[in-house]
Amino acid sequence: MRTAGATAALAALLLLATGCSSGDQQAGAGTPVGCGVLGRARVVGLLGNHASVVQRGSVDGLRERHTKFTCTNTDPQHPEHFVRVTAAYHPKPYPLPRHSCDAGWVFAGSVQKYAPACQEGVGTGKQATTRLVVRWQPYLVRVTISRLDRDWAGDPELGLAMSRELARRLGVREAAGDG
Repeated sequence: MRTAGATAALAALLLLATGCSSGDQQAGAGTPVGCGVLGRARVVGLLGNHASVVQRGSVDGLRERHTKFTCTNTDPQHPEHFVRVTAAYHPKPYPLPRHSCDAGWVFAGSVQKYAPACQEGVGTGKQATTRLVVRWQPYLVRVTISRLDRDWAGDPELGLAMSRELARRLGVREAAGDG
C-alpha cells in the first residue's frame, strides 16, 4: 500500500521522465541558477549555492514570439529572499513609475545607460526590496532583489548588470557596450 507522499513523488518523477510540465521549469528539471541568463555568481552571491529556480517562458520565446520571460531564484530556507528578472516585449514608450517608494528612488548606471530603482523596507528593517525597471529596446526588463536586511547599497547597480546580461542574450545591440 502506497502513502500519499510516495504517490505524489512517483507522479512527479513520471512527469519529469516524460517531459511533461506546466510551463514552469524547476531547478530539479535542469534549470540552472540564473536560468542560464543571469551570471550564476551574481545570484549565488545574493542567495547562496542552494537557490531554487523557477523559469516561465524562454529567451527564445521572448525574442521570436514576444512571450514574457521570468526567472525567479529563491533561497529555500528564506522564501522572502529572492532575485526575479521579468522581461517583456514592449516597443512602445514606457512612462516612468509614479508610485511612492518608502526608502526612495535611486538611479543606477551611467550617463550612457541608467535606470530607476525603488528601494523599500518592510517591517523593522528585516526585509528590503530593490525594484529596477530598464528599457533595452524593444524590451522592458524588471529586476527585483529581495533580501533579509537593508545591506542593499549595490543592488540597483547589480540589477542593472543582470538586466544587461539578459539584454545581451536577447541580442540587443545597445547592451553590447560597457556603459
